[in-house]
Amino acid sequence: MMKQEQSRPVKAPEVIDLDRIRLRRPKLSDAAAMFECGSDPDVARYADWPIRTSIDSTIERIHRLDEQWRSGDEFYWVITLPDVDRAIGGVSCCVSQRSAEFGFLVNRRCWGKGYATEAATAIVNWALLIPSVCRVWATCDTENMASARVLEKAGLSPEGTLRRSIVRPNLSDEPRDALIYARVR
Repeated sequence: MMKQEQSRPVKAPEVIDLDRIRLRRPKLSDAAAMFECGSDPDVARYADWPIRTSIDSTIERIHRLDEQWRSGDEFYWVITLPDVDRAIGGVSCCVSQRSAEFGFLVNRRCWGKGYATEAATAIVNWALLIPSVCRVWATCDTENMASARVLEKAGLSPEGTLRRSIVRPNLSDEPRDALIYARVR
């Protein structure tokens, strides 16, 4: 994700309540659920980070996410079901001067229920409310058709293929092609 280049710091909502899910800042008590998601080979397959192998690295990540939130470098929300308040995934967003890049993941047990689309749509809509942002974008591996559908359902349009652009360490050490999607105003 790109580092923020804002002249004025972006303020992100700590909680976003949606129809069926809630997005909120992660807490240390989310470590086990976040590790479960990030250590699942099917969930991490197309990720641009290595599969999680230790809950300790997840706890460190939660601390880094808190620092990044405070600095405005990256905003990360866990996706929860409001009645349970257990993390079932996550969505992140990095705001630069005129654009915002985001990404998401959802626990495999919750695939196919529209939670990723609901979360992605909320982040796209939030980012486009930031006065300086005129472009919200995301990438996915060319083989990851489920994520491509989520991006389209969230209102993004396909722009093309980034050839050999992103290493997906759980698939290969070589850079892979990625689809790029964006919504502009």
